[in-house]
Amino acid sequence: MKCAVIDFGEETVPVNGTLERTMISLGRSPDAYIFLIDGVPVPDDTVPEEGTVVTAVRVASGG
Repeated sequence: MKCAVIDFGEETVPVNGTLERTMISLGRSPDAYIFLIDGVPVPDDTVPEEGTVVTAVRVASGG
């Protein structure tokens, strides 16, 4: 069985539970990213199905 992964562009990591839990375990803030499955935004409490590739897009902010 193939696990779901988060694709950051420069690296791909397996998902462990929710997207939020995975990001926190990686030391990254889930609020700093938009998560897309097949180009559609999904919330960070999503538990992706096996074999799903979740694209993580870093959000830039400024003032």
